[in-house]
Amino acid sequence: MKICIIGAGRLGSTLAYTLILKDIVREVVMIDSRENLAKGEMLDISHGTSLSGYTRVKTGDYNSVKDAGIIVITAGIPRNPGESRLDLNKKNVQILKDIVKDIVKYNKNCILFVVSNPVDIMTYVAYKTSGFERKRVFGMGTMLDTTRLRSAIGSYFDLNPQDVDIMFLGEHGDSMTPIFSLASINSIPFKDIPGYNKEKLEEIAEHSRTCAAEVISLKGGTVFAPAIAMAEIIESMVKDKRQIMPLSVYLEDYYGINGIYTGVPAILSKDGIEKIIKLPLNEKEIEGLRKSAGVIQNAVNDLKEEGFIE
Repeated sequence: MKICIIGAGRLGSTLAYTLILKDIVREVVMIDSRENLAKGEMLDISHGTSLSGYTRVKTGDYNSVKDAGIIVITAGIPRNPGESRLDLNKKNVQILKDIVKDIVKYNKNCILFVVSNPVDIMTYVAYKTSGFERKRVFGMGTMLDTTRLRSAIGSYFDLNPQDVDIMFLGEHGDSMTPIFSLASINSIPFKDIPGYNKEKLEEIAEHSRTCAAEVISLKGGTVFAPAIAMAEIIESMVKDKRQIMPLSVYLEDYYGINGIYTGVPAILSKDGIEKIIKLPLNEKEIEGLRKSAGVIQNAVNDLKEEGFIE
């Protein structure tokens, strides 16, 4: 399969590098308005492919997307220290619309995987602009946040984080809510794991919710963990693994949430979003999810009122 990455900045190029190491796709094409940057990253990565596998790395323009199966959109203005993801709305909406229009000129059959922030809103914009069916447009959602939370809880219990089963749902942002009522480690509820401390786990969840801001203040942006999460999503599609992941998907009547994209568990297949899973949440979690969805809905409404989106 051929993958196109729109945006060859730190995140896009690190994703390309991660895909090369995984060797799961035949070709990765990086597209960026900064042609020299894209070429430099491509050359640097491709110089090591004899030790990593057969994946080819290229650069191109939008004509290059015509036979891509998955197109990953990472382009956009990055978040600055002290700036929320939602502050990026007006800056990035027009950028995203222009990108999607250029993609659709050459490829109307691909899957659009949106990573640009604020991802729930940008995914909604991609869906509306592309005219694609909903299953072929999704965002990273709370996959990265969930990965951070699972890693931190695994470290706390000194157990393999891959065995930790817990999710953040809602906005990829400060309002996301952790789902503790269904959490377990290899099917064992948290409360039955030695060292369980409810307050401490809630502290870990709060830190996982906001820890990206610390990384941004220290080094200017989050790169490695997002690239790993993105590569995991792509591998799941390429291999048709039908994994359940917390992705940003279009919701209809999901605990009263309608007409927006936000992070909930969904079955991911080679064709995109196969099915959305409605979890049996408790009242506190439902309230948290609705509150988080309300943040997105308000932002979407503001953009509609100002004519940025339909």
